[in-house]
Amino acid sequence: MKAIVRIILLVSFLPYVLLNLKAFGFFGGLGANPVEAITHDTGIWGIRFLILTLALTPLYHYSKQEVLRKLPKPIGLVAFFYVLNHFLCYAIIDQAGDLGVIVIDIIETPYLIVGWAGFLCLLAVGLASFNSFQEWFNKNRSTISGLVYTAAILGVWHFYWQEKVVSYEAVLDSVMMILLILWRLRISTEKSPS
Repeated sequence: MKAIVRIILLVSFLPYVLLNLKAFGFFGGLGANPVEAITHDTGIWGIRFLILTLALTPLYHYSKQEVLRKLPKPIGLVAFFYVLNHFLCYAIIDQAGDLGVIVIDIIETPYLIVGWAGFLCLLAVGLASFNSFQEWFNKNRSTISGLVYTAAILGVWHFYWQEKVVSYEAVLDSVMMILLILWRLRISTEKSPS
């Protein structure tokens, strides 16, 4: 089972490898605006892996495949990796690491406020996943789950809001989040005493 998890994790980094190859001119490169391409790709993959992280629980619930029970934490960390790269690309490459410009840009741009809030939620989950916090992590799974749901909702909102036109990806992500939230609410209602 550990081998399967490792293979899945290796595959999850293929988009990042592909992005790096494009940065070196392979596969047509990054286009006319490479910074935007990197920022966009890392953000999209961050959202995709966040949604996948949340989708693993209902998939396990219905299939009872043990490997699906082992994947949420590692796939969640992969999502954090992509979101962290998304933020670092914006902060370091796009804004040249100028903290004053970054803070003003975030304050003045509504979709950046939403994105920053989602990033902070994921940062908290990422920090809590260290082995030294393992006991706390295991005792507070509902809090962790709530933070991941919040980060995913804010991430989809951030993506949807910053798009100049409504894209199929933004709509699909929104539909997936609505379905995941409805499933979570239904399961919570079934578990709560009448």
